[in-house]
Amino acid sequence: MLQAKTMCPMILTDAPPTGLPPLDPQEFLGTRRKMIAALAAAAASTCLPAFAVAPEWGKSPAGVSGDFWTQPRWVWLKRAGTDEEIKVVYWANGQLITEAYHQISWFLRDRRFEAMLSADSPVIAKAERSGRLSAAQKSPWALMDPVVLDILYSYSAWLSIYGLSRPLMVTSGFRHFISNELTEGAALAGWHPKAGAVDFFIQGVPVEQTARFGQWLSGGGVGLYPKKNFTHVDRGRVRTWKS
Repeated sequence: MLQAKTMCPMILTDAPPTGLPPLDPQEFLGTRRKMIAALAAAAASTCLPAFAVAPEWGKSPAGVSGDFWTQPRWVWLKRAGTDEEIKVVYWANGQLITEAYHQISWFLRDRRFEAMLSADSPVIAKAERSGRLSAAQKSPWALMDPVVLDILYSYSAWLSIYGLSRPLMVTSGFRHFISNELTEGAALAGWHPKAGAVDFFIQGVPVEQTARFGQWLSGGGVGLYPKKNFTHVDRGRVRTWKS
């Protein structure tokens, strides 16, 4: 059985800015469903993936049992290529810690969409003029599905148990649907725009081994990308793939 150590908060990332609220995944999904349905009708195509149902919040990975899930849950994450880093307990005494939850959600924001907003991207302006993007949707972050945080907690604890003191190196977290459309190979109906997926790697640990641990957890989808050197985890149905 995995036994996790309680970690003291250590945060080296900006706090969520005031005046820029996170996108609500449930509310955001409804808008995305309408948009994808409209795109499908316009294209008259049957090859567009069906949009997944809204996530069932609160269900933790099944591969770990016992008091592992009653202990304080924590993550240690670092953004690949930046100095942003966060190590914090986000769940204790049977409930989410709101401040830490928001800090992690902000940390996993869509940095590409954030840069597009700062640069007054013509792509965003075009989406606004066409009615595809509302003012309320002009935010680079969303409240992450707690289940995907539980998956990341399992990885952080796994490393700690084996004496590997290192963070998960995040390459992608929440992905706004605008930037998702600009990402090569990204699925329109994937879990990144639903704040339910994270791509990452662990320095010194083969991605194949990282993916195998995710498969054992059985907390959702696990994608292995050896050529790009990252593992994808999401809170969708249990499935695996390699690309």
